[in-house]
Amino acid sequence: MKRFLLPFACFSSIFAQINVLEATPENVAKFEQIIDVRTPEEWRETGIIKGAKTISLTQDKERFLNEIKANVDLKKPIAIICRSGRRSDFAARMIDGDGLDITNLDGGMSHLINLGYETTPYKD
Repeated sequence: MKRFLLPFACFSSIFAQINVLEATPENVAKFEQIIDVRTPEEWRETGIIKGAKTISLTQDKERFLNEIKANVDLKKPIAIICRSGRRSDFAARMIDGDGLDITNLDGGMSHLINLGYETTPYKD
């Protein structure tokens, strides 16, 4: 049985731990870099967090990762948000890698707005 644990331990060390924080105004304020992975329609509907990078999570993983690399400083902590927390969790796992500091803002924009957070209008 020990033979199976060693490969798993090596594999799991390749990826950094993805942190999870509740999407609250206080937690949003902790991050210099926030990536909003919702769709442009959702951004227009509710607005975005001021200063957030809007990079929609698409079916094309390579395109999504290229946009992240081109627009985000991966050496700094990153928070990811969507509408509820599910897509942002998926996105965090897609970009996760050794040495990255990634946080999923659980509850997403829906929760944040319900707490009274005022968004910034999205501009195409």
